[in-house]
Amino acid sequence: MFQRLTDKFIPDTKQASSQYRARIGIFQGKISIAVNAFLFIIKFTLGLITGAISLIADAIHTLSDIITSLIVIWGFNQSGKPADSKNPYGHGRAEYVATLIISVLLCVAGIEFIEASIDRIKNPIISEPEWWMVGLIFFTILIKEFTARYANFLSSKIASGLLHADAWHHRVDAISSALVICALVAGKYGLTAIDGWVGLIVSLLLIYTGFDIARDSVDDLIGKPPNSDEFDKVRKIALSVDQVLGVHDIIVHNYGHDMYVSLHVEIDAKKTTAEAHDISEEVEMILKKQIGVEPNIHIDPVFPDNPMVKEVRNKLESISKIDKRIKNIYDIRIVNTNNHNLILFGINTPLATSRGDILELNSYLQKSLSAIFNSYEIRPKISQIYKN
Repeated sequence: MFQRLTDKFIPDTKQASSQYRARIGIFQGKISIAVNAFLFIIKFTLGLITGAISLIADAIHTLSDIITSLIVIWGFNQSGKPADSKNPYGHGRAEYVATLIISVLLCVAGIEFIEASIDRIKNPIISEPEWWMVGLIFFTILIKEFTARYANFLSSKIASGLLHADAWHHRVDAISSALVICALVAGKYGLTAIDGWVGLIVSLLLIYTGFDIARDSVDDLIGKPPNSDEFDKVRKIALSVDQVLGVHDIIVHNYGHDMYVSLHVEIDAKKTTAEAHDISEEVEMILKKQIGVEPNIHIDPVFPDNPMVKEVRNKLESISKIDKRIKNIYDIRIVNTNNHNLILFGINTPLATSRGDILELNSYLQKSLSAIFNSYEIRPKISQIYKN
């Protein structure tokens, strides 16, 4: 049903994915505004009639949803803009800013109604709502839950944290309305203080939801490491190119829905400069075709047939079988000059590896290899898995 509704109003044309995402987000924002305006009128009117602070708080919460829906529209309008001279990586992170604003508004609304709810607990007011009023509020819950599910469907469709936050905003409104029903029913039977306590619960729910969503959006703005699936996908695609021997130092930056990638590609050192360039171009082309990124590629020449390289790799692989700190081995090079005899290689460790463990691993690898290659200086390069 949700898919048919979306296809009817927002048909998936051949336009750019960023433009389609913006259209989806703006459409959801407009739906939210219409629904929230209608529900605010119902709840606020009933709140004035009954004098229930929990119902008035719930109505104001619904009104705040209109503001957040405007922010949703603004966020998608901004994120859909193309890159320019001031923002060469596009405007994708505007979506995170909009999500953070929604979170702050949720927390502010919650704090304001804590004071009102505590006052109602101290000074309860008798309210005698009619059953038809309770039924009407239940009807608003159904509408809100439907809107929340549709927003969640769209958030999954376009992988949007902003729409996910909006969906939770709708769902929290539905939950608070359910608690209001409990307060109204309790008030009919003389339990007047319940109204204030339910208002307090709704307020705390608002603050908790706002904080939870804010934490995720702040992580995205600061720049959190991508998940391992993104690394694995980039590595698998690059390794599928003929004559690519290894891939490492993959770095992924996300700017909203746009992703920027840089990586090191290992090829046989016997290849000419022109051949190396052709391999690099092929890796760029296949990554752009399959995951829509224009990567920055660094070519690392290696000597896979060098007997000493093979010996070093075998030793490192035997160590990695018993030392779980080693997740990946790459870029093994032997340097023999008049001034230096070096063994260079890279090691990836898990993200949670401490600085002390990295230093200990570095020392352990140097001692283990020096025992075999005592005329060489051992220089490991150890980095955590986010630089994979």
